[in-house]
Amino acid sequence: MRIGIIGLPSTGKTTLFNLLCQAGGSHVGHQSAKEPNVAVVRVPDPRLDYLAALFKPKKLTPATVEFIDFVALTRGVGKGEGLGSHYLSQMRQADALLHVLRDFDDPGVAHTEATIDPVRDASLVNTEFLLADLDTVEKRIGRVELDLKKGKKDEAVRELDLLRRCHAWLTEENPIRDLPASADEEKLLRGFTLLTARPLLLLLNVGEEKLGSANPAVERLTARIGKDVAVSQLCLKVEWEVSQLSPEDAEAFRADLGLKAGGFAEVLQACFDLLGLITFYTGEGGEETRAWTIPRGATALKAAGAIHSDLERGFIRAEVVNFADLEANGSMAAVRKKGLHRVEGKEYLVRDGDIVLVRFNV
Repeated sequence: MRIGIIGLPSTGKTTLFNLLCQAGGSHVGHQSAKEPNVAVVRVPDPRLDYLAALFKPKKLTPATVEFIDFVALTRGVGKGEGLGSHYLSQMRQADALLHVLRDFDDPGVAHTEATIDPVRDASLVNTEFLLADLDTVEKRIGRVELDLKKGKKDEAVRELDLLRRCHAWLTEENPIRDLPASADEEKLLRGFTLLTARPLLLLLNVGEEKLGSANPAVERLTARIGKDVAVSQLCLKVEWEVSQLSPEDAEAFRADLGLKAGGFAEVLQACFDLLGLITFYTGEGGEETRAWTIPRGATALKAAGAIHSDLERGFIRAEVVNFADLEANGSMAAVRKKGLHRVEGKEYLVRDGDIVLVRFNV
């Protein structure tokens, strides 16, 4: 899973990136001056920790998320202006975009738009992405029309029809993620890699004074969001300060402020929810206990393929125990004794928290 962190200057997006690096125990990729910062963040997972204590594997492998911290966006980026335009093609490759919005006052840090208004800033970036997508669609329409003149008809006709609908939709200032489309059209849309088609998490970076109270900006954004968009908030300044403390002091500090533990973990969970992902586990009695992420609604066969293509090709059955049953009973032996250990076929829909052992032919 690749999440692109975007935002206007001085929003706190790089603070979020550094927080994810530190709190998630990540490995930061070394990039050139012309490339964005990249980090592979280990997803905190109490269930995996429980399984590790129970199974005692030699190796423990958590799920990971790749975060890309892109350069700050500015007006005109959608028309190819500014440094941010260099990264638009890379943003299109992200599975989702996390837009950090400034919702804090700091006289020492000027806002590029002069005033603090996260709803306006969200609209500004959306407009730039609409313009960039319009340019992409117009160029693609030109190429498809050329293919049609050369006699390439079947796929080209369907694609041209969809592209023209996209163009009209974007012209009306609607993001592509909200475009009504069939399953086949959605598959074709993914090939266009349009920015406004990316699932989007709007994260308000709020001031400390707004913690624990209703935020009008959240309400305004929530009222305007469409499909595949979520809204959340954090005080990144406080989260960073807490991350510098010992675990004991951090817990006390959070309690004083009435904060939940690990604000960045909420960001990760919001990304999982936005992308419709769940986690399953492998490793009972093996060398390695591991967390895997798959789309919600994936079958046991697809889960086997996520582990290794050989398991998908030779799939026989899946032996499944859900984590909640294991935790409630304390051991795999107790789960089996109560008949909660199941044997499932290839069409079984894997549930979040399932512990799966795939039986297969070599």
